[in-house]
Amino acid sequence: MDMLLNYLKVAVRSLFRSKLTAFINIAGLASAMACSLLIALFIRDEISYDRYHSKADRIYRVTRNFLSPDGTANLHLGHLAPPFGPLLKNDFTEFEEVIRTLRTGLLVAWEKDGERVKAFNEPNCFFVEHAIFNVFDIKVTEGDGPKTLSQPFQLMISEKTAARYFGEGESAVGKTLRLANAFDVAVGGVFKDFPAQSHWHPDFFLSFSTLNDPNIYGKERLETNWGNNAFSTYVLATEPLDIARIESQFPAFLDRHMGSGEAEASKPSTWTNLFLQKLTDIHLHSHLDSEIEANGNINNVYMMGVIGIFIILIACFNFINLSTARATKRAKEVGLRKVVGAFRAQLIWQYLGESILIAFLSLILAVGVAYVALPWLNTFTNKQMTLALVENGIGLYLIAFTCVTGILAGIYPAFVISSFRPSAILKGGHQGSTGSRGTLRKVLVVTQFSIGIVLIIATFVTYRQLQFINNRDLGYVKDQVVQAPLFNELTESYEAFRNELLKHSSISSVGRSSRVPTTRLLDSQGPAQIQKGDSLANTEVVLKNISVDHHFFETYQIPLVAGRNFSEDIKTDDSLAFILNESAVKMMNLTSVEVVGRDIKYGEVKGRIIGVVRDFHFESLHEPIVPVIFHQGPTYGNMSLRVAAANIKDAINHFEKVWKEFLPDRPFQYTFISERYAQLYAGEQKQGQLFVVFSLLAIAIASLGLFGLATFNTIQRIKEIGIRKVLGASVGNIVSLLSKEMLILILIANLVAWPIAWYFTNEWLGTFAYRIPNDPLLYILAAIAAICVALLTVGTQTLKAALSNPAETLRNE
Repeated sequence: MDMLLNYLKVAVRSLFRSKLTAFINIAGLASAMACSLLIALFIRDEISYDRYHSKADRIYRVTRNFLSPDGTANLHLGHLAPPFGPLLKNDFTEFEEVIRTLRTGLLVAWEKDGERVKAFNEPNCFFVEHAIFNVFDIKVTEGDGPKTLSQPFQLMISEKTAARYFGEGESAVGKTLRLANAFDVAVGGVFKDFPAQSHWHPDFFLSFSTLNDPNIYGKERLETNWGNNAFSTYVLATEPLDIARIESQFPAFLDRHMGSGEAEASKPSTWTNLFLQKLTDIHLHSHLDSEIEANGNINNVYMMGVIGIFIILIACFNFINLSTARATKRAKEVGLRKVVGAFRAQLIWQYLGESILIAFLSLILAVGVAYVALPWLNTFTNKQMTLALVENGIGLYLIAFTCVTGILAGIYPAFVISSFRPSAILKGGHQGSTGSRGTLRKVLVVTQFSIGIVLIIATFVTYRQLQFINNRDLGYVKDQVVQAPLFNELTESYEAFRNELLKHSSISSVGRSSRVPTTRLLDSQGPAQIQKGDSLANTEVVLKNISVDHHFFETYQIPLVAGRNFSEDIKTDDSLAFILNESAVKMMNLTSVEVVGRDIKYGEVKGRIIGVVRDFHFESLHEPIVPVIFHQGPTYGNMSLRVAAANIKDAINHFEKVWKEFLPDRPFQYTFISERYAQLYAGEQKQGQLFVVFSLLAIAIASLGLFGLATFNTIQRIKEIGIRKVLGASVGNIVSLLSKEMLILILIANLVAWPIAWYFTNEWLGTFAYRIPNDPLLYILAAIAAICVALLTVGTQTLKAALSNPAETLRNE
C-alpha cells in the first residue's frame, strides 16, 4: 500500500512540475474519450435493433426480386404477394410460424355521442395475423392480444396512440374507431410502444381476417393475387436456418405454385426469386427497393468506429510523443532511483501509473463533456440514447477502456524512460530523444496528420457532392411545387376541386399522378412490345410505369422532346395513349422522332406512343434514370400544385380552405417537393457535418500535441538559438530552421493520406449514379489547410524563441 501511495505522490508531483504537458495530454485524451464514448453509444444503439425479441435468432423476413430478360435484378422488394405466406408454412417443415402484415395509411376518427372528437391521418396502420404474438415479443398492457386479432373488425393500438385519442389514464378497450370514413372497428387491446431499436413502429394492429371482406380486400385476392407485393412476410424457424439451403428450394417452390406450364420460359423462377433475411440484419444490412422504414447503414457504423479509434490513437500518440521528448528531463531522476535500488519493473509501473492517472483524470472530464454533448447527438441522429453509467455495465466498460487507453499511451514511454543507464546519466551524459525514438515521434506525427488530412478531404468531397446534388438540373423544377395525397372522396368532384384551387392567382397548375418525384419507381408490368414494320416485337426493355394526367408535365415543367402531351380533347388518350422518356427510347434503339406514332403493347393494353418526354430524375441521384412509360389513370394517389414563389403563404391558405370545403373529415396535409428532395440526402448531409466535426477534432488534438512537441523542442534548443542570433542569424532564418522539420513531416503526411482518401472517397462517390469527379484540387486544398495549421501551431513557439534575447539565454554559459 505504501508503495502505491508513493507511486501516486510521484505521479501527482510530476503532473504539477509539467503543467503544459499534463494539460495537453489530459485535454487531448478527454476530447478523444468523450468523442469515442458518444460513438460507442451510437454504435451500440445501431447494432441492437430487433435484438430485444427473445426469438430474434430464429426470425427471418422473406424478400422477393424480379429479373430482367437478361437475368439481372431490376427490383428487390422487402415485401411479398399475399398468397406466399400460407404456402410457405405448408411446404417448409422448418418454419414453425409464418405471418403476414400489410401496412396502410388510414383516416382514423373517434366519435362520441354522434360528434367527431378527434381524427388523424395515421400512416402506421398494419393488418396483422394473430400469430404475430408467437413470433415477436409484443407486450400487451390492456386486453387480450391474440383473441382480439383472431376476430374481424377488431384492432389494438399502441400506448401513445391510446393517450392521443382517449387521454392519459382512460381505458381504450371497448371504444370504437371509424376507419377511412367507411367502417367501424372495436378496440380490443393496447400494446406497449415498440422500442426505438425496431425496424417498424406500428400504431395500429388491425386483425388480418378483416381483409377477407370484399369491400376492403377480399379473400379471393388474398389467395390468388401474385402481383400485389405489399405484404411483409416473417418466418419463425424451429431453429436457426442454413439460409443457403432453404433458398435453394425456393425456385422449385415458385414453379410449383405459380407455374403455368412445363416450358422452361414460363417457369416463374426464371423471372423472380425469394430470399431469407435475418431479422437482426434488416436495420443495418437491408437497403431494398421497398422497406417499412428507412434503415441504417453498416458502413456508417464501421466509419464511426474507425473514426473513434483514430481519434483515440491520435491522443495516445500525443502522449507518447511528449513523454519520450521529456525523457531527457527525467534522466537524472531515473539515474538516482536506480542507484538507490529501484528495479526497472518498479520504474515501469511508476510511469504506467502516471499514464493511467492521466487517463482517469481525462475520463472524468470526458464523461462531463459527453453528458453535455449527448442531447446534441440525439437531436442530430434522431435517437434517444442515454449515458446511464450504472446500467448495462457501461461504467465498468469505461473503467476497463480507460485502463487500456492509459496502458497503450504509457507503455512505450515507460519502457524508454526505465531503460536509461545511470552510469551514463550521472557522469553528465544523457540518452536523448534522437535515433529510434526521434524516428518514432516523426512516424507518429505523420500518422496523426495523415488521419486528419483524410478526414479533411472527405469533408471537402462530401460538401462538393452535396453542392452538385443541390445544383444539378433534375429535368423538372422542384421549387414551389406542393404535393398532397389524393383521396377517393375526390374521385367524383376532382375537377370542381381543381377549378377552385386555380381561382387563386398564385396557383398556376394542378396535376395528378400515381407517384411523385423523389419517390421510388416500384410499379412495372415488365417489358413492352413495340411496332416494328407491320407487327409488334419484344423490346426486352423493362419499363417502370407512372399514371399521370394531362397537367402533370406542366406542373413540374417537364418538356416534351417529340410528339405531344395527353389531351382532354382526344377521348382515347385516357386509355390508349402512352408517353415514353428518352431513356426508354434509347434502350429500344430508336430515336424520339421515330418512336412517336408507333403502336405499343404494355401489360394487357395495346395503344399508341404519342410523345417522348425529356429524361428527368424521378428518383434520387443514387439511382440511374431508368426507362419509364407514362399513361393516364385509372387511379392516382397524389396531386401536385405549382405555386408562385412570391405568395406561397396565401396559396397554401387557399389550398387549405378548398381542402376543408371538399374534404371536411380529412386533416389538411401537404409537403413541398423541394423538402422531400432534401430529405433524400439527409444521411449524406449529416455525414458531411460529422466529417467536419471529426476532422476539426482530429486536427485540433494533433495540433495540441504538435504545439507541446514544438514547445519542448524549442526549450531544448534555446541556447543554440541564442548562439545563432549572436553569430548574426535573422529571426526569419531561425523560424525557418525550427519549422522546416515539422513542415516536411506534414508534407509526408499528405503523401500518405492522399491515396487512402482517394480510395475511400471513390467508394463513397460510387454509391451515386451521378457524381462529381474526384478533383485533385481538393487534395491540394487539404494539404494547404494542414500546412497552415502546422505553421500556426509551430510558428507561435518558434517565433517566440527567435525573438528571445540571447543575453538572457546565454548568461550562465
